Amino acid sequence: MCIEKTPWEQVIEFHGHTCPEIALGFRVAQIARRELEISPSANSELIVTAYTHSCAVDAFQVLNHTTYGRGNLFVHEKKQHVYDFHYSGIAEGLQISIRSEVLEHLSVATEQLSPREKQNALIETLKFILGIEELLFCTIQKL
Repeated sequence: MCIEKTPWEQVIEFHGHTCPEIALGFRVAQIARRELEISPSANSELIVTAYTHSCAVDAFQVLNHTTYGRGNLFVHEKKQHVYDFHYSGIAEGLQISIRSEVLEHLSVATEQLSPREKQNALIETLKFILGIEELLFCTIQKL
């Protein structure tokens, strides 16, 4: 019997592990899909530009069907969690910027924690990122 995986499970399987930045990318990818009415398609002409190299881009590859190989996923390293989404040939687009309060949760020091405490901190961070109200999570700007 074959059980279809949820989008979250697909992203985690592709990425290889669960981490705060993959949760962040998952949330951004979903917001972009909703705002741009992106329907998942291998032939999509969606172009994504990320302004930091992070695990978040793996979620875009799975949910938004953008990849380096297809030439529609770009990273311009500025160490900013800002993501641009637009369709080729269309001037309008969307920029999603993660709020600094959310990013503070990504950099919680865990060096002095036991393995159990680290796991609990990870779970709390994931809950925070996936559960925070969208207006507190990011800003969405039409380009």
